[in-house]
Parts: sequence; C-alpha cells; structure tokens
Amino acid sequence: MEVYSYDEVSSTNDVAKKMINVLRNGDIVWALSQTAGRGKGERRWYSPKGGLWFSVVYKPQKLCEDPNIYTKMASVAVVKILKRMKIKDVGVKWPNDIYHNRDKLGGILTEIFTKSHENVVVIGVGLNVNNMPPEDVKNATSLLKITGVKLSLSQLLKMISAEMQRLYNFVTLRKRNVITNLWRNNMIVKKGHTIKVSDFSGKTYEAKVVKVLSDSLIVERNGIKERIHPSEISI
Repeated sequence: MEVYSYDEVSSTNDVAKKMINVLRNGDIVWALSQTAGRGKGERRWYSPKGGLWFSVVYKPQKLCEDPNIYTKMASVAVVKILKRMKIKDVGVKWPNDIYHNRDKLGGILTEIFTKSHENVVVIGVGLNVNNMPPEDVKNATSLLKITGVKLSLSQLLKMISAEMQRLYNFVTLRKRNVITNLWRNNMIVKKGHTIKVSDFSGKTYEAKVVKVLSDSLIVERNGIKERIHPSEISI
C-alpha cells in the first residue's frame, strides 16, 4: 500500500482517477486541503486544512452485486475507529454520512467504473478533524469541536484505512452480509425510530421506521407502510 500525499488538490477522488494507471489495489491519495471537495449529488464539501481528506483505490476482480457495499464498508470503518477512540454518539446516517448526534461529521463518496477492462472502486472519505466548520453551515461539527483535542491526521488515516482494508476482505470473500450487518448496527436511524420524511412536493411528515433495508427504509405512518430512499429523510 502506497500513500500519495499532497498539500492541496481539487479533490482526492479526482486525483485518484487521473492516477488510476499507476495506483494499485489499496493505494491512498491524501491531501491536506481540497479546493473542490464534493459530497453526494455533487454538493460542495468545505475541505480546509485540519480535516482528513483521502481516497482509497480498490481494483476488484469482480464487482460486488451490491455497489453500495463499498460506501457502507468505508462508513463502518470510520465509525468503528471513532468508537475505538472513545468518541461516543457517532454513527452512520443512512446511507453515507458520518454523524455525531444530530451533527454531520463527515461523509463518503464512492465512484465505480471500468478502465482498460479493469474494475475500479474509488472511495473518498472526508472527515472534519482539527478544522472548525463554517458558522453558516448548519448541523456540522468536527472532532476538535467534540473533544477539544487536536488529533494526528496521519495516525487517523492509518487506522481508518487499515480498518477499511480489513472490511474489504469480507467483500472479496463474498461475505457482504457481514458488512451490511455492521452498517445496520452502526446506523443512527434504527428500527423503531421516528424520522422526518420529505415527499415529492417538499412537504415533511413524521414516520416510524419499521425496517432497514440495504438500499431503502420501510416506514409507517397512520398505519400505512411505504418504502423511502436516502434523500427523503432527515433526523
């Protein structure tokens, strides 16, 4: 495993994709800051110095039947390491955000493609560590804000990437149910929780979670059950 370090890039996922011919399975692109960091749906992700911004490249011989498994794997790895560091109340906000209580701490952006007959999975991880989120960004936090302590970015990178590799081995062994169960157990929205749902018209209503599926939730309102997707919920 090689770590390619940069002071500043547009985004580590972009750099990883440009370098894909020289990167090997498990290699990492790490930057101290990003000028064009992005999240799900091309949303801009503020990525200043002090945060942990990196991408891991995997080149599986065969892609998993569930493409979301790679995002789940990375989010579980981040949460497991934070819990190991005794940081409480952290979890995955379905499907790809890392939360502390009701505040966003980080996120995962996975891109999957094929190049020169080779399967490529690029997993970008963004985590607010020693940086303070902008005041105009609501419901955002950082590890510094939570703990009051500055952490070693290189040590955190080492621990998270090692845990990602450990979990990735379950994917290659076709034991993705292990990842899915860990992901489900580390979610901040669980069966029995009440969440806010936004419908197609933009109106919101409360519903109770009755089942957590790999790609959606089953919720119940007024005795009626329905399937909803990630973009429709808030906590």
